Amino acid sequence: MESLNAHLLLTSQPATRAYRLIDAFLQPHPHLDGLYDSIEEAICDAVGWLDGLDPEPDASQASIGLEVSTSNGDWRTIRRPVQLLCPLPWPA
Repeated sequence: MESLNAHLLLTSQPATRAYRLIDAFLQPHPHLDGLYDSIEEAICDAVGWLDGLDPEPDASQASIGLEVSTSNGDWRTIRRPVQLLCPLPWPA
């Protein structure tokens, strides 16, 4: 019984999630290949990268999606790649 309680305690802890950006082909983004602690951090990094491109990025470059890590080590797409056209509103 003690083993079961220890297992329940371990599995009841909230999982730490990581986020990563993906490209239009659902692959890890070749330029934005870091891991992020939040959705907002990842999207802000993507918008900043896009803003720095000159000339304007083509549709395939501007199409960026988002994945989240799962508890078994896989990645789940939570935002399919779409063009990021403007930054997220930021609270004042």
